[in-house]
Parts: sequence; C-alpha cells; structure tokens
Amino acid sequence: MSSLRKYKPLQAHLERRRGRPEMLTFEDIEEIIGKELPESALKHRSFWANDNQDSGAARAWSRAGYRVAYLDRDQKVVRFERTR
Repeated sequence: MSSLRKYKPLQAHLERRRGRPEMLTFEDIEEIIGKELPESALKHRSFWANDNQDSGAARAWSRAGYRVAYLDRDQKVVRFERTR
C-alpha cells in the first residue's frame, strides 16, 4: 500500500472539518486511518514536518489544506490548522 493511500482517510477527515482546527491524539489518527502509526511518528519530529513531502501523512494533511500547528510527542497529540 502506498504511503499516501494509507493516509487518505486522514485527508478526508480533515477535509470534512471545513477549515476548523482539529486536535487529535495519535490514537485518534490510528482509528481514522485504520492502522498503527509508524514508529517514526513517535520517535522523529520530522515525521510531522509540514514540508516532509516524502511522508504520505504530510502530503495528506497538506492536500486537505492543513498544517501541523502543534505537536507534543510525549502526550501524543497533534493540532492541525487550516493553511488556506
């Protein structure tokens, strides 16, 4: 499965938010995509970088018009905010 396809449900979820900010736990994201997040999501801040176009996750939230505005890997939460 391609990385982008894996995160397509996250893209769809954010598109339904219609520009409203969204705070999600890592567990929420796993429920949305139907799979566990990779270990790199827990270990590497770069996984959540908005400009990480090698990441299917970053491409998914970017295509939905969002960016990661806040990340706390210890608390396992991420806040998405609209970019456009």
